[in-house]
Amino acid sequence: MKSDIPLDPLPPVVQVLSMKMIASRELSARPGAVWADLEVEGAVVVTRDGLPMGIITPTSPATLLEDMQEITFAKARHAVAGLRQSAAANGTDQMSMEEIDAEIRACRKERKALKR
Repeated sequence: MKSDIPLDPLPPVVQVLSMKMIASRELSARPGAVWADLEVEGAVVVTRDGLPMGIITPTSPATLLEDMQEITFAKARHAVAGLRQSAAANGTDQMSMEEIDAEIRACRKERKALKR
């Protein structure tokens, strides 16, 4: 008996591991084949010397703005994660609000003095 319940998509890690990888030279030499792979795969990882350098994802005139926003949001999430990791590594994640406010005041005072 066939179920009408849709199966969950692959977890994100499995999706990334199963993405097609192509060398940047292949993109230059056979762009039509890469675009065909893109239609089938949904996204293609471009490599240089075997290392991932970029991801090509499909878009359309109707979804371009949303797609670009998603990329921007992903970059922002990545940046915030890096800042949090850096703060944890150097201990600034343990600062109190009073310490943070004092640091901000000191920086502003220093910047104001440099403008003079």
